[in-house]
Amino acid sequence: MKQILFLAFILLNIGSSVAQDINHFTDPNNRLYMFNAGVFQQIYYQQTGKIILGSDFVCYVDSKGDIFVYHDGQQIMLGQTYNELHTTDNLLVMRTANVIRIFDRGIKHILTSNAAGYGYGDSLVVFQDVIGGYVKYYYQDEVREIAMVVGDYPIGMGEIGSNVFVYKDNTGNSSVFWRGQFYDLLSTNLPVNYQAGQDVVAFNDPVNGTFAVFDNGYILDAEPQHCQRYECGDNFIYYIDNAGIHKVYREERVTELGYDLQDIVVKDSIVLFRDVGADKIWYNEEVYQIFNENVTNPQIDGGIMAYLNKWGGVSAFVRGKEIEITRQRVEEFRLHGSTILMKFGPTNYTVWWNGKKYDF
Repeated sequence: MKQILFLAFILLNIGSSVAQDINHFTDPNNRLYMFNAGVFQQIYYQQTGKIILGSDFVCYVDSKGDIFVYHDGQQIMLGQTYNELHTTDNLLVMRTANVIRIFDRGIKHILTSNAAGYGYGDSLVVFQDVIGGYVKYYYQDEVREIAMVVGDYPIGMGEIGSNVFVYKDNTGNSSVFWRGQFYDLLSTNLPVNYQAGQDVVAFNDPVNGTFAVFDNGYILDAEPQHCQRYECGDNFIYYIDNAGIHKVYREERVTELGYDLQDIVVKDSIVLFRDVGADKIWYNEEVYQIFNENVTNPQIDGGIMAYLNKWGGVSAFVRGKEIEITRQRVEEFRLHGSTILMKFGPTNYTVWWNGKKYDF
């Protein structure tokens, strides 16, 4: 019985660690509020600058220009100035001049004070130090060196996914980092366009002439010929094959979407596309059609797509189910994780979360 209770406790904590149940808004008096799992809370009292959301924190620039993170009931100062701020599902990444700082699960880290370039994924950061030219990466609370590189090492964002990134040395060898280890990908001096997702990497192989994928530790040929276009989502790869057919590869299974598709969006666990005037979604190896209306201003996150419906309100596709949230016209809305914030007026806000609406 104790083992069962312990397992339930672990699963509950895993679920809560990945849940994204927060959102934010600012009222007419410039007070910053956070919605967190059904509760509204005021977290700052004066005018703010930039505001960005993480999975379990709100990052904001205060009235003095200082950068703070509100996390787990605490105001944590990150710095007094910044050049760039980015969030992923797990990290906050901040660059100030050549200094790279991150906020990861409640802990602040300075990765380097001499960055020549950097890129980031959901769980990792890749960067090059000016001193020595070392290419390094941050993953699971540690910074490790890969190699010393003469000159600037090009870090492409398409080559960095959630748990993977592609490293290319100066002799034409490419390898992929995945969950703490490096795996050989390819050896060629020909140009290769790598696209990385959560645990996958896709590329046209110039040596064998195939469309290849790195999928959970293995390199496989998904197509016998090069593809026209490819892009990775969470553990899947959308591509157009040599014959012009739009397809999705996931775990050695392929779903055909059709020909001549338009307005294609690949994000998180969804592919949104228009097929002969109808808006459709690929999700979890199934294709769903959005009925009775065209999708306007779609926002996608974590298996949910929120969009404006024909009344000017908000509808959503929620992990396989199409729902109408409101027909009342909104001034704006924001999807973040499993929450949808809707603004109806200067002081009138509603948040949809887990099938319920919470009014402010």
